[in-house]
Amino acid sequence: MSEVNFPQFRDLLLEKNRIPRRLNPTAADKKQQFLMSLDSGVISTREITVCPCGSSSLEKLTETDRFGLPFGSLICRDCGLVLTNPSLAKDSLAEYYEKYYHALNYGHLHMHEQQALFKLGQGKKIFNLIEKFLNGRKSLDVLEIGAGTGNVLSELKQEAALHNVSVAETATEYSSDCISECEDKGINAVYGDADTMLSAGKTFDIIILSHVFEHFTEPLAETEKLKKLLNPDGLLYIEVPGLMNIHSINTYNFDFLEYLTHAHIHNFNSVSLQNIMALGGFKPLYINEAVEAVFTRSDSEEKVDCSGNYSAVMTYLEKLVFCREFLKDGIDSFRRGLNNAKEELANVHRWHEHEKKEAEKYARWHKTEKENFLKTSKWLDTEKKVVSELMHTLDEYFKTPYTSISLKIKKLKSIREVFEKYRKRYLR
Repeated sequence: MSEVNFPQFRDLLLEKNRIPRRLNPTAADKKQQFLMSLDSGVISTREITVCPCGSSSLEKLTETDRFGLPFGSLICRDCGLVLTNPSLAKDSLAEYYEKYYHALNYGHLHMHEQQALFKLGQGKKIFNLIEKFLNGRKSLDVLEIGAGTGNVLSELKQEAALHNVSVAETATEYSSDCISECEDKGINAVYGDADTMLSAGKTFDIIILSHVFEHFTEPLAETEKLKKLLNPDGLLYIEVPGLMNIHSINTYNFDFLEYLTHAHIHNFNSVSLQNIMALGGFKPLYINEAVEAVFTRSDSEEKVDCSGNYSAVMTYLEKLVFCREFLKDGIDSFRRGLNNAKEELANVHRWHEHEKKEAEKYARWHKTEKENFLKTSKWLDTEKKVVSELMHTLDEYFKTPYTSISLKIKKLKSIREVFEKYRKRYLR
């Protein structure tokens, strides 16, 4: 199946005792509270036996997630979709996201203390991806489901304004803290989800699911709701953590287990996402392996060829484990070398700044010396005039015959006048 040929990777994926994600005290405390809620049934789960594509051919991949929590994963042998099992039950999602999700994942009890998942650039990126499909529309009703603190919507609106496109934005969230943050930004925020917006009877030109679709317990049921919320010529933007993009995200460290989290119920690559969306009546206008995608509604029932996706995903996971296990020393050495290079670069930068300051000092000194030289030159020129005038006066005096007493006295007075003039000038 795989060009790496590393069959032991299946056993390594099923490790139970390795917990890749380090937790601060706040997150560790929330983890224990979450486990107690699971044990008591306050937060309920469900066993996954069928993939959303309809296949029951599921194969176990892992036993735990990045936090060491008892949420494993399965892969569908027919479409390659990776599913979290057990998964959080739909009727527990509101409780989970209100009490546990943000503190466990970000290590802070309150939203204003944590850094947003997408601080800068996400809203701008999304607008620039959808802008080419707007067909000249200059006014947009935009809905973001699971909007977090509202940074994406705020930035998208600002970017749209630069393109002379006006945006009326609406956000939904389960977290009351998030809703407060959105409202502080002037965003119309509603507690709830797609069902809440369907009850309101409103439709939208753009719907954004930025790192939200992977959280849905029943993605096909959600696509039906999205079709009802989306205008006929509307655009649906979906972005999820790309299953086959793990190698390019530094925080994952080539580690599939670091990528997995119980909150992500479905883990997509571009093929498995297109397959689910096609089953739900959407076709892609744009998609990459990141996975960042723009969809539009489709009346046709075009199927996506998933026949090779299971093999492609398994080969990719095998390569990841190979990299983590056998290339770890090399990767760590490279990272140390990279850090050393960064330090050396910082030293060079500091040296350069020092040299720059020294050069500026020299330039100032040189300017002062130049000014002094010019003053000296002017002084020497003046001295030359003094000497010339004095020599001329003395010459006139000595040329005067001693027999011409009156003229001799006159010339002597001229000498005195020259000396007096320059004495006052230089000896005052």
